[in-house]
Amino acid sequence: MSKSFKPFVITAFLVVLLDQLSKLWIRSTLPIGETRPILENWIVLTHSKNAGAAWGMMSGQRWLLILVSIGVGAFILFMAREFAREAKGRVLALSALGLIFGGAVGNLIDRIAFGVVTDFFDLQTSVQYLRTFPIFNIADSALTIGVILLMLHFLLHREVEAPVTTKNNASDSL
Repeated sequence: MSKSFKPFVITAFLVVLLDQLSKLWIRSTLPIGETRPILENWIVLTHSKNAGAAWGMMSGQRWLLILVSIGVGAFILFMAREFAREAKGRVLALSALGLIFGGAVGNLIDRIAFGVVTDFFDLQTSVQYLRTFPIFNIADSALTIGVILLMLHFLLHREVEAPVTTKNNASDSL
């Protein structure tokens, strides 16, 4: 493994590890549907199962979601390899891709092993918009943060196209 690929691998590994350990802890200590406060008037733990994607979309489409996750994972690996080849200034992009990949793998493990994804972070705040947010997990958070960081990378590292120049020959000047 090249040194430039390490931010991707380390980030993805840590996300999968933290995600799976947290889900294991939730499944073993909190019955489904039960709630435990973490930060009063902000966030609680609520053990929930999600048979779909974000906001329960595609609920019950386990195999399709598994295939999509594998496809996304393969695409992210391809992108990470390309960024690692360029190395310079790509730590942010590789870390972002590691977050996305780790999040996708974390939820993929749940879908394969249990048929559903374990979610547990529940926003219970006075901010109405946030109260409508679905219950989520570490993998979901990593995916979201990874996408935001990847967009930030592209905004900060936009490649400026060189102006197109044409050779000026005698026929052009007539």
